Amino acid sequence: MSAARPDPSVRAEQRAIAARQAGDYRQAAALFALASAEPTDLQHRLNLQVRQACCMVAAEQFDDATALARVVAEEARNAGHLAELVDALGLLADDHTRAERWPEATEALSEAVCILQRLTLEPAHYQVLHNMAVTYARCGFIEPALELFDRALRLANNDADRQFAYASMSATYHDAALRELDPLEQHRLLHDGLYAATAALDPQGANETMAVGEALAHRAMMFAEIGRFHDAIDDARTAKEIATEHGMRGELALAIAAEAIATWGLSRDPSVRALIDAALDAAEGLELQQYMGPVHELEVEVLWTLGLHVEARAALEQQLRAAQKRLNDSCLIRWEHVRLGADSLEVAVTSESDALTGLPNRQHLTHVLAEAVLHHSPVCIGVIDLDGFKRINDDHGYLLGDGVLQEVAAMLERVLRRGDTVVRLGGDEFGMLLRDTSPHDARIVFDRVRHLIAARTWHGIPADIRLTASVGLTVVSDAATTEELLASARSALLEAKTNGSDRTVLR
Repeated sequence: MSAARPDPSVRAEQRAIAARQAGDYRQAAALFALASAEPTDLQHRLNLQVRQACCMVAAEQFDDATALARVVAEEARNAGHLAELVDALGLLADDHTRAERWPEATEALSEAVCILQRLTLEPAHYQVLHNMAVTYARCGFIEPALELFDRALRLANNDADRQFAYASMSATYHDAALRELDPLEQHRLLHDGLYAATAALDPQGANETMAVGEALAHRAMMFAEIGRFHDAIDDARTAKEIATEHGMRGELALAIAAEAIATWGLSRDPSVRALIDAALDAAEGLELQQYMGPVHELEVEVLWTLGLHVEARAALEQQLRAAQKRLNDSCLIRWEHVRLGADSLEVAVTSESDALTGLPNRQHLTHVLAEAVLHHSPVCIGVIDLDGFKRINDDHGYLLGDGVLQEVAAMLERVLRRGDTVVRLGGDEFGMLLRDTSPHDARIVFDRVRHLIAARTWHGIPADIRLTASVGLTVVSDAATTEELLASARSALLEAKTNGSDRTVLR
């Protein structure tokens, strides 16, 4: 008997992982795209696309990564795949942060934080926590980033995951040290960063090129900053080789900067100016301002030593402008906005009541559906949409429109039988769940609802405005989710609208 042929999507995914480990991010992105194009379940495809987008970011294909992240976020949100949604939101927040679109970044991060609080702590969610910690760090949220890295490390169950986490932690501790004004606290942070970088470079661990290059470059800088110049030069030269081979521009800039600082510390050789210029050139256009502070300080010192006082003053003024920008960075305020936004979303998610009508909401429908299917089959769900409601809002204002929605809600509650459920889904859309009801009987119930709405005179609305309703009706399957059932009912609703409105369609 011949062996079964391996799944082509698995083969492509394995090749993508190998390409990523070797630092070939463009090739890895292409292979993840190839794997996601093969037949697979939705969640796995979204996961592959997230990994593709992350590789695109590493390859500095930012626009393509952002476009893909938007698609993934929409599909993951609709399907309820929370881990993939968090990853996509993190990529979108990165994009907004690069462009300094702070409100948009805050909105994306608030949703991500809200969802993170609902994810279970299990190894399968390591990558989500790690990726979001990296996003926090890029946004300047250092303490939350370090806390999340620590949680990710506790979930890591293999050497590659631990290596990535320690490498990212080393960069974040380095960033924290450079922001710190207290010399003793700065010293502690640098040593914590050195520990994390050394853990990432453990020879018994994995050999992820990206993690190795990142850990070496940051360890070289931190060695240089605490005066261990020989160690700094050794790490810097190795990091330069890796960064040059794999196109890691940020790590290359850091490695050259570390070599410049260490060379000056050992020899006071003015020729180090060439290394300073090379480091600053390599950092141009990258988000490395916080790490280039020691290089700018060194530049002033070298220029002054050479007697180039005018150039030294210009460099000092540039250094002061960069320092002022860091002081004005409202990281703490922005993080507070993210936290408050997440709290607000959490209240909205956990609340089961619609504020305007007092009806239960979609969240409540999800909770009662499982019990209804188990004990009250057959079950039907109808989605009711008001025909012509937009005209009421446009011609008579939202206050009168809100009044109509409240009257509709009260009417629907009155026609309910004991044990049935009515919810407001949003806008002028309501849902009704009917227990122990055949499709034929459900149609009778919803036709009665339509006739009541069409015959009513609405408070404050001219009598010449006739409000009607269209209904999409579907039969509940115990294998279907709430979202799938609502999608089926809405498909029937669209057919009712398309065929003239004021009718019920069963799908």
